[in-house]
Amino acid sequence: MSLAVNKRHAEKGAALIIVLGLVAVIAAWAATAAYEDMLSLRRAENVVVSMKSELACLSALALAKVTLKQDARDGSTDSLDDDWAQVSAPFPIDDGLVSGEIVDANRYLNLNDLVDVKGEAVLSMVDVAKRLFAIKNLDTALVDALVDWMDVDDVPFGLGGVEDSGYYDKPYSVKNAHLDRLAELRLIKGFDKDVIDALKDVVTVWPLAKDVVYSKVNVNTVQESVLLAIFPHMSDVDKADVMSNRPYDSVDVLKTALWAQGKEAQAMFSHLSVVSNHFMVRVHAVFGRADRQEEYGLFRDHEKITLLWRERLLWQP
Repeated sequence: MSLAVNKRHAEKGAALIIVLGLVAVIAAWAATAAYEDMLSLRRAENVVVSMKSELACLSALALAKVTLKQDARDGSTDSLDDDWAQVSAPFPIDDGLVSGEIVDANRYLNLNDLVDVKGEAVLSMVDVAKRLFAIKNLDTALVDALVDWMDVDDVPFGLGGVEDSGYYDKPYSVKNAHLDRLAELRLIKGFDKDVIDALKDVVTVWPLAKDVVYSKVNVNTVQESVLLAIFPHMSDVDKADVMSNRPYDSVDVLKTALWAQGKEAQAMFSHLSVVSNHFMVRVHAVFGRADRQEEYGLFRDHEKITLLWRERLLWQP
């Protein structure tokens, strides 16, 4: 009798263990399923907010194009007083926040002007660049290395020139072509982060048209250091006068101030303009965990707007 009872007790104990085991398995499966469901929901949410941030950037780009087209209709000159140049506060949209700005690229020195469309150094522009580097307290020999990166020959340019042999420790050689983006400077010998940071507010990069010898600098928006690099003999009085009397309807009104500086200044006078045709649009969109910054390069020919580039930027706090 006792054996039968013990057997029944053993069977109940085994059944209980099996049930507990099944409960543990089901609980583990349920937890795993819940975790996977949470991940799926998180992924779906991330996709949604990422799409929202990208669409917000593209919407801001479309708005910038409309603004620049309207500006072309409204006037024949460009200045920092125009609507496109005004900085607006970030604005909320749905559950996100979007901010943006339009930057006139003609206020900067185009580094591609240092080498012409034939791949040969333009000495007058090399001199301007070296003066600008000196104003920014940078080694002027860096300009020589920049020229060698873009020119078509294999002869070191100037005292700081660097051809293929200078990149023996790199997995690449000199480009022998114009720059595509400003970020490309980091590939060039001597251009470290500090140098590039110092140049960001005075230089830019955009392609040269085949029928254009050099880029125009808009005197209505030009940076003071760029103006001084172009006209090195300008007095403090003339500089203050030029900057304070902006905007101008024509560059001809500056002849009196600039013509007296000699033939070099007279030759550089043709680099000036009161119209801008290259712009950068920078947009920052935040939707939940999606934090997106993009930059677009635009070329404006009257009311025709052409997208030159689109770049996703790294977020910086």
